[in-house]
Amino acid sequence: MVQLLPVLLALLIASPAGGQGGGGGASKDPYWLGPYFAGMRVTDEQSFRGATIFYGDCELPEGEGGCALPAQVQTTTSCARNPIGLDSHPYRVFRLRGGGLAAQYDTGWVDVGTGNRTATIFSEPVLSSAALRELRRRSQPTPEPLPPPVYPIVVLRELKRVTAAADRVHGVPAIAKATGLAPLDVRLRLRIADLLGPKALAGVPVPTMSVATVERLRQMAFAVDELGLAETAAKEDLKPAQVLAQIRRVRGLTGDC
Repeated sequence: MVQLLPVLLALLIASPAGGQGGGGGASKDPYWLGPYFAGMRVTDEQSFRGATIFYGDCELPEGEGGCALPAQVQTTTSCARNPIGLDSHPYRVFRLRGGGLAAQYDTGWVDVGTGNRTATIFSEPVLSSAALRELRRRSQPTPEPLPPPVYPIVVLRELKRVTAAADRVHGVPAIAKATGLAPLDVRLRLRIADLLGPKALAGVPVPTMSVATVERLRQMAFAVDELGLAETAAKEDLKPAQVLAQIRRVRGLTGDC
């Protein structure tokens, strides 16, 4: 069987810094591109960070220990993986087949948020458009319209942070100054909020935590993942229960749900 280490490393790189887990129920009826895609059959399936389905084969470069397959689809929850929780910035965000929200980060790498799932497609650049057309649940014989994504409340609050600021001040630089966010983050959040529509944020409160506090708690969550709860609690001079209570406040922004 083709060695998949480089492919799995690509998934780790694409995930939020330090984030782990988040598979949960995402392995049930995951997204895929059909039993065959672009003349390639399913060649492997992994329960890694959710569910990942691989297509095609590859030739091992001489002296290398693995190679990337032509296409793969990873299914996680929208809590574990979403555009606000990732440290990477997509260069394009657009609607897909009705209500799906697609974020394109790189040629051949697209996250599609739909319902409470995120389907991540990694493919050769020439296959990217076809993969988006064929994306569907495993239980669906043909592609169907995609429902809009359902994000956790902390993500919606972060969107509300910028839309509320946009009601008070005008222009990305002014919103960035008012919120403490980088201009790139402001643009991304405004774009996502626009695609979701005003109903998605109706009744969502503006976050009371500052951006700096949110980031501090994110880093604490990443430390728990890397160092363990006990060591992180000791470093933070907190009890383990206090650490857990703190990082729950940013659940949905850490890659671990």
